[in-house]
Amino acid sequence: MASLQQQIADKFLAALAQRKEIDADKVVELRALLSRRKRPKADEFIRVFSAPPGGEVK
Repeated sequence: MASLQQQIADKFLAALAQRKEIDADKVVELRALLSRRKRPKADEFIRVFSAPPGGEVK
């Protein structure tokens, strides 16, 4: 059985995946970030949301 934190993260990510404004790759990155054992840092969230679609900065 998943922990309460994991259940909340799963529900949040499922709702986020339904949004048209959020790229599917960002949801995958967020899922990986939230599934790690240690707590994510603010810089990691900034990296996910500030990267352009496809992940490459020109």
